Amino acid sequence: MGEGLKNAPPRRALSHNKAPSITERWVGRAILVTLAIIAGGVFVAQSRFDPGKWRAQTHEAGPSTTPHAAEAPATAAGLRAMGPPEVYNAETLSDKIDGKAELYLAAGFERLETQRFALADDPGRWLERFVYTMKTPPGAFAVYSQQRRPQARPLDLAADAYQSANGLFLAQGAYYLEIVGSDPSDTLQTRMADLARAFVADHPVSRAAKDERTLFPEEGLVADTIALTPTNAFGLVGLDRVFTADYVGDGHRAMAFISRRATDSEASGLAGAYTDYLLTYGGQKVSAPEGAPPVTIIAILDQYEIVFHHGDLLAGVHEADDLSYGLALAVRLYKNLGVPGE
Repeated sequence: MGEGLKNAPPRRALSHNKAPSITERWVGRAILVTLAIIAGGVFVAQSRFDPGKWRAQTHEAGPSTTPHAAEAPATAAGLRAMGPPEVYNAETLSDKIDGKAELYLAAGFERLETQRFALADDPGRWLERFVYTMKTPPGAFAVYSQQRRPQARPLDLAADAYQSANGLFLAQGAYYLEIVGSDPSDTLQTRMADLARAFVADHPVSRAAKDERTLFPEEGLVADTIALTPTNAFGLVGLDRVFTADYVGDGHRAMAFISRRATDSEASGLAGAYTDYLLTYGGQKVSAPEGAPPVTIIAILDQYEIVFHHGDLLAGVHEADDLSYGLALAVRLYKNLGVPGE
């Protein structure tokens, strides 16, 4: 039985050779013609392919009631658009800014529109404009402050604006704008400022009535260090929307922080949660000196954390390298918060 199977001829040997009929020949020819037509169509489509258009369409965020930056004049004198705008939503943002998308998403990202422009009289030089639409103005400020470039030069184009060697950055309402150039030439810097100025003019905003940044004490404040952490500030899950600012004085350093909560009880609860978090990781309570505001002081890793709440505000001092300096900063901050009747 086994030998019979082993020596059985292949199936092809069992079939008989048969010449194709006239009908089969015509069917075969028709199939070949059809395949040739399809191949020709594919070739023509590829020759007309515009990658810029395709990417803009596939990354479109879809219908939205949010005003689009593209509705404003996108060009300035001396610039020529290199192609149509590209639009990205929350699902496709990482395609454009791989590695940084999480920061924007945590801050309430809705939409990104980018477009490149070349100098009309020097096409080899170009710039790219990035317009991030966030859900709220604090979200725009969060990414603006967290992305701040070193050695920046403040600009008076908006309340929050600066220029680096080859870029311009600003927050305007719920928009975060970046304009990055191919090189640090003066001409490109001028064109960046022109684009930014036009954008600000077409997106007017007013300062929010309650802006935590105005509550930071001026004494010892390091310029341009106020920032907003959108989530998990200081490593504590749930501690979100925290404004911070760096301070120096008398040879010491510390960071002040403020977070406006929805209610007084939420601010009180977060103050307790942050204190417990510090104690869990080895912190030790330190008694506050007589006459100090109602604060909790924690010594941890040769530094000091000072935590308190005042109405709907959670506040304090983070990583003070000296207790006296940190406490003096906490007192100034506490006085700045204030409540009606004080």
